[in-house]
Amino acid sequence: MDLSVIIVSYNVKAYLDQCLKSVIRASKNIDVEIIVIDNFSKDDSVEHIKSNFPSVHLIQNKSNLGFGTANNIAAKQATGDYILFLNPDTIVGEDNFELALKEFRDFPNLGSLGCRMIDGKGNFLPESKRGFPTPWVAFYRIIGLAKLFPKSKKWAGYYLGNVAESENAQSQIHCGAWMMLSKEALNKSHGFDEAFFMYGEDIDLSYRIMELDYENRYFATSPIIHFKGESTKHSSWSYVKNFHQSMDIFFKKHLKTNARSYSFLIRLGIYTKASSTIIRKYLFTALPILLTFIIGFFLANEFISFWESNYRYPNGGHYPSIFIDRLLPAYLTLWVGSMIINGAYSNNASIIRYFTGFITSTSVLLIFYSLLPSDLRFSRILIVISCLIFFITFLLIKFLLNIGSRDRLLRISQNSVAHVNRDSSEPINQMTNYDISIDDLLTQKDPLQFSEIHFYPEKIDLKKIIRAMIFLRKNNLKYRFKYASWTLGSDDYQTSSDLSIAALSKPEIKRTKNILNILITFVVIIGIPIFIWSPKGRYVIKNLPEIFLQKKIWVGYISKKPIGLPSLRDGVFCHSGQLTNSNLIKFADIRYAHHWRPEFDIYAFFNGLI
Repeated sequence: MDLSVIIVSYNVKAYLDQCLKSVIRASKNIDVEIIVIDNFSKDDSVEHIKSNFPSVHLIQNKSNLGFGTANNIAAKQATGDYILFLNPDTIVGEDNFELALKEFRDFPNLGSLGCRMIDGKGNFLPESKRGFPTPWVAFYRIIGLAKLFPKSKKWAGYYLGNVAESENAQSQIHCGAWMMLSKEALNKSHGFDEAFFMYGEDIDLSYRIMELDYENRYFATSPIIHFKGESTKHSSWSYVKNFHQSMDIFFKKHLKTNARSYSFLIRLGIYTKASSTIIRKYLFTALPILLTFIIGFFLANEFISFWESNYRYPNGGHYPSIFIDRLLPAYLTLWVGSMIINGAYSNNASIIRYFTGFITSTSVLLIFYSLLPSDLRFSRILIVISCLIFFITFLLIKFLLNIGSRDRLLRISQNSVAHVNRDSSEPINQMTNYDISIDDLLTQKDPLQFSEIHFYPEKIDLKKIIRAMIFLRKNNLKYRFKYASWTLGSDDYQTSSDLSIAALSKPEIKRTKNILNILITFVVIIGIPIFIWSPKGRYVIKNLPEIFLQKKIWVGYISKKPIGLPSLRDGVFCHSGQLTNSNLIKFADIRYAHHWRPEFDIYAFFNGLI
């Protein structure tokens, strides 16, 4: 047996299906055994493998044992001369295995091989090639020096910045998403250290293989797609926590001298980086809103002063101070709030969304103005002109902050899709969709002709898809991988055929549900004096802290975490009544996710109070 491919799976049925199909295609000219070890998935992954991939050696765990432990179990049953540990959310090209095995023949002392990886948008994943994470190397990476000096051997040593993405070279540390080892090296190193549950086990194994005097290398010739690369997780607190714990274990194990000092240094760097990432994220979201408010208020105030002195009171006089001090900020707050609710500040908002937001916000403001007492209604024309000033300010800020760049605006306004090697007998909307071959795609001069690319992988060489994604990586396109049973996406990562049409998977519907959740919270706060007199009312009040902490929402699914549906926080109330039959519960949750409307939550909330 030439090669044993080991895949640890946990609740990723669609990705696993795609991965196995690519592995089978890459195994055409060599003797390969495929081992899938399932960590107690609950999404029918096991049944799917048994039905669709009978030749796969399937191992079923009774619980989630973690990445390292599961791989060790499978490795003991592997019979190949070489072992490939592969993540289920990957696609390998047809020549990947053959060329990788050639590396082992060309370098007899090779113990471990790491592969060049791109994410679901074609971007290079820096964890493909890494140096040994000494405390200072890890610290430079965590505080961002590696980004400032990306090609420096010293400052960017964590990701081997001095080694080009497309260059085969020596490396020290490999990523467990694609990690090929000789069976001899794996046996001598005793496999993964099971003390690492998540993150770090691949670093530890790579280091121990080098300690056995084997060579580790980076293999760039045949890149793979890794949809959920580490780079997608760096800003989450769970990643920070798990990464720090893994580094703690690693340093205590391999750098026993001063391990406590190293641990403190890494902890300091990690929490500094995570805090700055989160602050930047929220600042970037809030900045255009704050700038619209500040600049819009200043410009509107200047225009009102001009209008006041030249038209309204040319002979002296001015509007009451309440107009500028109280009403104008209130108008602006209401206008900006309406724009937020309409989704005009979202990163993927279209030009149409801008103008519909403007019309809606201005209408809301005029209605509010008409409801004011007559002594507070100073000038309708000033309200309309102020709204125009606010809108012009909003547009300028969006462009200046590069939220809605030329590329994005062109793509969003066109919203066109390129279908690569599609079955042309299937009808499509010719206005926004067109067919293209993979070879034509690789020679495109103007990728702005489309905003999305839909690949049909069963009809295309996978290595050509990977080449195309690398070729087009600078254009920030969305990709879809179309199969008969589901579609996998590069931006939302997993979109099953059911999830892709669910209302609650759409950003605008999610936004509406969140706004409704906030409005219900206001109703509860205002109604506390009434709710406190009934047991169900007190139950509602009791849940307010968890609503504020975003641990719950007012109305959610009946099931705790239904598989294959858009994720929601636990609900204070369920959307439907007293259902006990599991099939009925599943059907009700699907119906709720697919056809959600505000009245569903309103009815469920007030029904819960009765």
